[in-house]
Amino acid sequence: MRLLKNNLAILHPDGIFLSCSSNEDQTEGDILEMGKRLSNEVKSYIQQFCPLTCLSRISFIGHSLGGLIIRAALPHLEEYKDKFYSYVSLSSPHLGYMFSKNTLFNAGMWFLKKWKNSASLTQLSMSDASKIEESCLFKLSGLEGMNWFQNIVLVCSWQDQYAPFDSARIQMCQ
Repeated sequence: MRLLKNNLAILHPDGIFLSCSSNEDQTEGDILEMGKRLSNEVKSYIQQFCPLTCLSRISFIGHSLGGLIIRAALPHLEEYKDKFYSYVSLSSPHLGYMFSKNTLFNAGMWFLKKWKNSASLTQLSMSDASKIEESCLFKLSGLEGMNWFQNIVLVCSWQDQYAPFDSARIQMCQ
């Protein structure tokens, strides 16, 4: 992501860029909590480096779990919603891993959930609640924020072994 940020900085020399660090060592935790941490970091960065009067646009780029963390942060950033411009998601499992067709990946996911006791992996597999309507990803789908962007780009690949194609595209699967 830093390489992407550096290339964007070359293309947009007047832009100000933040590479989030608030969740770097805490990605095993709750996705909604990571969203709160990200929103706090964004607010702090804006207050410190860019007065609201000169802030013209805010765009987000997230890879994998980062795309979901951004979505979880959006409701906490409502005061900036008029500035939201682009949301770019690179292979983010928006619909989770519930329908992954990769059996090796599914076995690895099961093992990691048991071994690491990871809240985010439990949420991504939608096994964090007895009813799907109470799961984190279902709740995330109903939160405000995505509708505030002028542009939404969902990038995925058939060759991706982690984020299912339909999940990364937020598309109903078979």
